Amino acid sequence: MGEGGWRILWIDLSTASLLENVAPGVFDESIKPDRLERYLAQPTNWLGVALEGELVVGQVMCVVHDHPDKQTEIFLDEIGTGDEWRRKGIANALIKAVFERADEAGIDEIWLGTEPDNLPARGLYEKTGAKGEPALIYYLEW
Repeated sequence: MGEGGWRILWIDLSTASLLENVAPGVFDESIKPDRLERYLAQPTNWLGVALEGELVVGQVMCVVHDHPDKQTEIFLDEIGTGDEWRRKGIANALIKAVFERADEAGIDEIWLGTEPDNLPARGLYEKTGAKGEPALIYYLEW
């Protein structure tokens, strides 16, 4: 249990109904059941949540990338905390849960990106010992 009585749980198809009760701000948009089902059907997609009682107050989403020429790595795709639950250690606990699951899977590289002006996210990541690197992101349009 976290400081505020919340707990971390990895979501799969059998526990997906927990995502019917989500605090404002946890996700960017409302969850679409068909998209959630597709997401969870892929074993390389990880979705962890922080629960306070039955209310989802935080989430982390990761994608496991297997490569033919290098070691498997994890892309930490999203992390979010409910508007009323920020700065309580939830995001930090979610990242630690990713580290634990990565260790269990024998994966030792996790990468992510954030905007340069997202100081709360940068602070969270730097608390883990991570160092930011200059990078460019391209969004391909067709």
